[in-house]
Amino acid sequence: MKITATLPGNRPAPTASATNSNSKSMPKTSAVSTTTLSADDITQAGLQSAQQTLNNDTQGDVDYDKVAQMQAALAAGDLQVDNDQLASDMLSFFQK
Repeated sequence: MKITATLPGNRPAPTASATNSNSKSMPKTSAVSTTTLSADDITQAGLQSAQQTLNNDTQGDVDYDKVAQMQAALAAGDLQVDNDQLASDMLSFFQK
């Protein structure tokens, strides 16, 4: 999945300016409209874009049946987790 910094709406779009009937004496000018987006707007747009990409992902990187089995085993107490080992493994993984 690729997330780009370019969002729709953060680029100024040229608009057609009103032209005068006496256009020979006046040069044509165009007005540029800019949209100011807050950091929250940009973050929200990025999250929506990422969520849409995830929703459209049909490759199935996650085995949802296995996830459901693990959740059920955890909820029932059938699966024991060594918290110290889990923490150690997580630190090792993220320090690579």
